[in-house]
Amino acid sequence: MPPTPDRRRLLDRLGALLDDAARKGALPEAAALRDGLRALAEDQAVAEAVADSAGALVVVLDRDGRVLRWNRTCTRVTGWRAGEILGRPFWDVLLLPEERDGIRRAFARMLAKDFPNQQEVHWRTRDGEARLIAWSNAALFDAAGEVERIVSTGIDVTDRTRAETALRRQARRLEALAEASRVFAAGLDYKTTLDTVARRLSELIGDGALIRVVSEDGEWLVPVAVYHPSPERAALRRRVLLASPQRTGEGITAGVLASGKPLRIPHLTREIIRNEMKPEYLPYLEGVSSLLIAPLEQRRTVVGHITLMRDAGGAPYTSEDEALLEDLAHRAAQALENARLYGEAQAAVAARDEFLSIASHELRTPLTALRLALENMRRVASREALESLPAAYVERVLATAERQGQRLEKLVAALLDVSRIHMGRLELELEDVDLGHSVGEAVAQLEDEAAQAGSQVTVHGEPVRGRWDRLRISQVATNLLSNAVKYGAGKPVEVSYGARDGRAFLQVRDQGIGIDPADQRQIFERFERAVSSRNYGGLGLGLYIVKRIVEAHGGAVRVESAPGEGAAFEVTLPLRPAVPLPGGEAEPPVQH
Repeated sequence: MPPTPDRRRLLDRLGALLDDAARKGALPEAAALRDGLRALAEDQAVAEAVADSAGALVVVLDRDGRVLRWNRTCTRVTGWRAGEILGRPFWDVLLLPEERDGIRRAFARMLAKDFPNQQEVHWRTRDGEARLIAWSNAALFDAAGEVERIVSTGIDVTDRTRAETALRRQARRLEALAEASRVFAAGLDYKTTLDTVARRLSELIGDGALIRVVSEDGEWLVPVAVYHPSPERAALRRRVLLASPQRTGEGITAGVLASGKPLRIPHLTREIIRNEMKPEYLPYLEGVSSLLIAPLEQRRTVVGHITLMRDAGGAPYTSEDEALLEDLAHRAAQALENARLYGEAQAAVAARDEFLSIASHELRTPLTALRLALENMRRVASREALESLPAAYVERVLATAERQGQRLEKLVAALLDVSRIHMGRLELELEDVDLGHSVGEAVAQLEDEAAQAGSQVTVHGEPVRGRWDRLRISQVATNLLSNAVKYGAGKPVEVSYGARDGRAFLQVRDQGIGIDPADQRQIFERFERAVSSRNYGGLGLGLYIVKRIVEAHGGAVRVESAPGEGAAFEVTLPLRPAVPLPGGEAEPPVQH
């Protein structure tokens, strides 16, 4: 069929011939034919006007699939003008390559009078965009009943479909967040919660998940959970991470930890890996095509990060994935914080129970000895019995009672000190103190205890004086010396003191069982010890009290030790600490 303008000219020419024939009387039916032709032209004009003004796309195809009609809506939606489309095969111009074969097969079925239901096809617009069109098809038949034309009408459903897809994604996201929150909140065990978080993140966003937290000293990233659907890949990543620990300030994660902002790399290349990451991680990242990192933040502090790694062949991570991970990371951080606090609470309860058990045992021992001494004294309390007993026996019983009373007094004093420290009421009464005198008092006080343990205590030092609390400094020396005697394995204990770099120092060194480096931080905390309480008595408070007293004076305490090589505890004190005095003024520090 010729284009529309030619058809109109043909109709106009035919009408003119019929008018001429009617005037001449050459064709009796000319007038009727002329009127019918005019009605047909008017119907054609109305049909064209309706087609052009309709909101739907209207396309008419011949049996070869060439475009015969192209309305204005088609031009508005696709950008293609009628002159660029008419006469050309429909699929060669408009369809995406991956959909052409399917449309050709559907067109062949329509020519065979097998019309499919409404279908959706992507059209390629003039600027290369893909628009989704929902199509319905009808046929025009010739006199023989064969399909002559295919009339297709369509509606652009691109925006509607995108909106529906976005709503479905949002619904899935909300469902995932709700499910994740429920799962995260269900577990209070720290390790279990970490593993659950990693697994759920892998399932929701995929593929591999890694969680690392910042170490206590802030220097290292510690892997705490590694997950991948493939156990082999998960095992490989654990091995690589264990063999190549990473500092917080290196690698691509450093920026995430510093800024607290997520990082998305849609296409992870070997160049990025080589320039931004540790070369040891190349096996770990082999086969990873996209990367997504989100910080773990607790109380406005970044405490770690979550990394997701998409395997090759998967779609790159999108901004929606980033938003979802950021939200999930926030929930995961809260879950981890809850699990940590719950673990600490459990540990505190366990420590309390252990302390109460130890304290009851420690208090019962001197009380029992004191009760026995008093019972012995009651049996010999009469004048006749006292006169018949040797004086040494009476002295021994009294000495035992006095010693156990002093031990009981120390235990009660330690408990009171812990209470004061915990409530922030450890007050200092400053005066001029001779450190050597305080050390001598501690050695004399523990002379019997050292003799029973088989330890010989030697003291050497240089005179040094400072403004300290006399009783508290003596308590520091006593606790350190008692600790050395207890764990010194009956070997010599050396005590030294003096001045160094404008500060006083006190060092107590034993040659006993030593302390593992992993335990050296915890021994200065309440109720903590590096050995079992069953093998060594005490409340586990001595070093805790030492540390708090020394820090209250503005000093510091540290330990150097190794298992089996003894331990050396050293206290350093300013000669005139800047602490509040009873009058409300503070003593200025000594200038050196």
